[in-house]
Amino acid sequence: MDQMDQNPISLQTILEGIHQMKIEMISHMDLKHDTIKASLNKIEGSLATLGEHVDELEQRVGSNEDNLQDLTQRTKQLEKNNAHLKERAEDAENRSRASNLRFISVPDKSEGKDILGLKLLIPQLLGEANFPTPDERCHRSPTFLKQNSRAGPRPILVKFLHFQEKLKIMKLSRGKKELVYNGTRVHIYPDFSAGLVQKRRQFDPLKKRLRDLDCTYAMIFPCTLKVVRDACKCNGHASMCNPINRKCYCTTKGIKRDHYNFTPLEWNDQCAGARS
Repeated sequence: MDQMDQNPISLQTILEGIHQMKIEMISHMDLKHDTIKASLNKIEGSLATLGEHVDELEQRVGSNEDNLQDLTQRTKQLEKNNAHLKERAEDAENRSRASNLRFISVPDKSEGKDILGLKLLIPQLLGEANFPTPDERCHRSPTFLKQNSRAGPRPILVKFLHFQEKLKIMKLSRGKKELVYNGTRVHIYPDFSAGLVQKRRQFDPLKKRLRDLDCTYAMIFPCTLKVVRDACKCNGHASMCNPINRKCYCTTKGIKRDHYNFTPLEWNDQCAGARS
């Protein structure tokens, strides 16, 4: 206490101390201000660069959207062209198969070592009088025999030189209740492409339902199901059918008889009798 009294702090000393503190604080704040300003300038530069990048990205996105729209239109056009070409290719394939028939369930190796032995197949099934000199060529499909195959006999693909021969065989086969070759029941079907077969199979549930309802229907080439309501039961052979008097009349051949479910052979016999 005595020492403090001996060295009193004057007002001038206090002012000098405050002034010195002020100078130090200002210097410190200036240093911090410069640091903050430099950081802000750096952030401002980064934001400017980021803004430029955003503008560039917006331009690129806009350009990509335009390109994407153009590519979408081109893709749609290519898909349309591809579908059209696929339809034309499938149509050309089916036209090339127009004279073909598939014989199903013919036992393997029944033709012997030479597939040409199957030329006797059609006369045996449908009669030698109808085909005295068969001129078709044929082969198994696939051509090789798989070991331990449970899929049954390989189908026989027959190509006729004349389309009329194929139609004749189809008509004769429909007129028979069953076709038997060497004790095995054989089926004859037109030869279509795999794509067309898949499309026609989509109608199988509907055709089964139509058969259950006793409705008349027909598959029109290439893949159209025709359903006839209240149709004549003459297998489409009669031109005019009267459901009241049960008479069916063909305006072309002039045949008239009772309403009946003709088979193709019966109808041909009737036509031959009328012409004679």
